[in-house]
Amino acid sequence: MPMFWPGLLLSLVPAALLNRPVGRLLRAHWVVGFVLLLGLGGVVVATLLPEAFQLSRDAVRHCTVRGGRPRSPYELLHVRHIELKLATYAPVGFAAALAGTRRRAAVALAGAAVLPFGVSALQYAAPVIGRACDVQNVWDGVQGVVLGAVAGLVAGPVVRAWRARAA
Repeated sequence: MPMFWPGLLLSLVPAALLNRPVGRLLRAHWVVGFVLLLGLGGVVVATLLPEAFQLSRDAVRHCTVRGGRPRSPYELLHVRHIELKLATYAPVGFAAALAGTRRRAAVALAGAAVLPFGVSALQYAAPVIGRACDVQNVWDGVQGVVLGAVAGLVAGPVVRAWRARAA
């Protein structure tokens, strides 16, 4: 993905401009808003932008559903091509788990869990971007969100204690 890093750097702009309003909306620290927005930018860059920003003229609308399954812990640690998928979705789950109240965290986590399904639906609906939807990508995205959410739930008490001491 030649345009991943430039695209991610470009997503720093909305993350820097909108982190405080998003943090307030979630009733969380602005850093949570920044991580959420940067994570969403990474998802968009990695999954929805055409390869090298070239639209496909010969796009075919299809979705691969055969063979999709959750990956085993062994695969998660040893398969190189899924690292990017997990890494792009994990910050979204992490930030959603750190939303201020339990209700907001539950809503944010539900939205984060639906995100991989929405990405695949957009890939199917817009074949011109040259990205075919694949059930395995949905599984990988959900696993990335879950891994990020678990890390956020574990880090939550530490973050809250740190914020209480800093205040």
